[in-house]
Amino acid sequence: MRKSGKYYLWPMYFDSSKCRGDTRRVSKELALRDVKIKEMADALKSLGISAVVEEDAAHPSQHWIRCGVAIVEKTRGKSPLLRLVAEKMRENRSLRKEH
Repeated sequence: MRKSGKYYLWPMYFDSSKCRGDTRRVSKELALRDVKIKEMADALKSLGISAVVEEDAAHPSQHWIRCGVAIVEKTRGKSPLLRLVAEKMRENRSLRKEH
């Protein structure tokens, strides 16, 4: 059930293998391959954004794939929030590659 005042962030919003008209919500330059809910949760946490993570959730358009969802409070627009999370996930991945 949808909760008002909340945004639902799905891993497919950041997936570079998806097309923009399908489920991807960030630009191709910010998109990443194989985004996992844990990676999104880590990015949100490092940004100081509290989220409720439901790891077994499935997006309504792809109900057969249990990818998980992060539910966050609406404190800013959704597009700027998605861009911020995508940038943080990119940063986190690049830091992991350096180590």
